[in-house]
Amino acid sequence: MKKLSAILILSILFSSNLFAQAAPAALANDTLPDGSKSDGCSLFFDCNYRQCCVEHDRDYFNGGNGKERRKSDNRLYKCVKRTKGWQNKLIAPMMWMGVRVLGVSFLPTPFRWGFGKTKKKPKSNNEGRIKSNAMRKAN
Repeated sequence: MKKLSAILILSILFSSNLFAQAAPAALANDTLPDGSKSDGCSLFFDCNYRQCCVEHDRDYFNGGNGKERRKSDNRLYKCVKRTKGWQNKLIAPMMWMGVRVLGVSFLPTPFRWGFGKTKKKPKSNNEGRIKSNAMRKAN
């Protein structure tokens, strides 16, 4: 528990604006395949590694198998780590751990693996008929 607390404190400290370098106001290409905009680095400040997060969001939008997810998370780690700034070498493993734990497809988060493929299914005609028949019988 002490290790987890230390990791959380360090992630907050190192991702805070105290250590952050200026992030670009907007990227030239931060759109996702459906035309929406990437939120950048979910749960982290958008610093000079924002483009790494946008690329990672594109991978997560499409989803895939577990091996593809691991490769995407490893690319994020390497991209953040090689971005200019000593703090990025400390932030990269924390980001990697965060996406490995919180990015699983079964959590109901907006940044989960395959979030672009999970759309609400339209109701079938049979479901509508069943509900309307039940309403008529109740009256």
